[in-house]
Amino acid sequence: MRAKRSLATYTASHFCVDFACFYLLFSWLSRGTPGQTAAVGFLLYNALAFGLQPIIGWACDRRPSVAVAPLGAVLILLALAVRGLPWIAIVAIALGNACFHVGGGIDSLNKADGKAARSGIFVSSGALGVSLGTLYGRAALATVWLPFGLIALSLVAMIAFCREEAGKPQPVQPFHFANPSRAFALVIGMMFVSIAIRSFAGSIVPIGWRTTAFLAVVPGLSACVGKASGGLLADRFGPRTVGVASLALSIPCLALAPQIPWICALGLVLFNMSMSITLCTIASELPGYAGLSFGLTTLALLVGNVPTFFLPKPTPLAAALAIAIASGVSCLFLFASVTNQTHSKGRVKHAPADARIARRLT
Repeated sequence: MRAKRSLATYTASHFCVDFACFYLLFSWLSRGTPGQTAAVGFLLYNALAFGLQPIIGWACDRRPSVAVAPLGAVLILLALAVRGLPWIAIVAIALGNACFHVGGGIDSLNKADGKAARSGIFVSSGALGVSLGTLYGRAALATVWLPFGLIALSLVAMIAFCREEAGKPQPVQPFHFANPSRAFALVIGMMFVSIAIRSFAGSIVPIGWRTTAFLAVVPGLSACVGKASGGLLADRFGPRTVGVASLALSIPCLALAPQIPWICALGLVLFNMSMSITLCTIASELPGYAGLSFGLTTLALLVGNVPTFFLPKPTPLAAALAIAIASGVSCLFLFASVTNQTHSKGRVKHAPADARIARRLT
């Protein structure tokens, strides 16, 4: 019951956090900020919010008593309060975003019961928060009180429902992805590159059909559904089957028909299904380091996204080729790295976690 309650709290709070962050960013942009200045602001936000998570995650793994997610909410409230000082607000909201994601990510991995579903559900709500926060930030009548209230409620909920029991923490059940016979550094490296190239491919999908408020939300809703369902399906049918099949099927949708809304939306659902699979694969290779594992995936997202700030917008043909090649390479990496073990009720089919891996990081 406690695990379900904390998952509901962190998932709802994830929506609120990303809603508030993108409200602040786009309300700043809508005030007539020059394009080059805005690009620097968004790059700074991404660098801090995504790039710092491995460091924060590793620190939390070493000091698990730190309530890092509520700290993130406090920083976001501070950012919203000083929004008239945009650069200070961007730094504060990026730090708050990083802290919250690490705290929620640790909870999603440590209470996963060996399954991928929990991490997929936790991460999924952020995509919808980004879409709706962007719309709200651009709205002429938007006020700061809605995001401020949502973050305040999230803070209260996390304090009330997500406090750990006193005493010795319970052992974490290994993921059914775990297979210590593989070279863990190679697996982590391939998963990191796989996430990075998917991040790049997802950033260049030419979605020109977002011409109404509803259509503007469809990509975020598609990503939300894909991330939430990917973990559930991986636990049922095996991570390799779901990860490779979903990426392969997304290629024709995103590369060949991105201009057709319903086909592109289906492609985005399929494209995002492998998110929890790559996250849990890294976590299965680093037992006891949930924070670092989660942070490595966000760092990979940053590595894949940064080039889009500097490269010219690709032509439709170049974008189609890049999406197809990137998705194909990710398929190969997933097939080579991920086991196809499925979760069985009451026990997990896996080899025992190799304690030597954890000792290398201490």
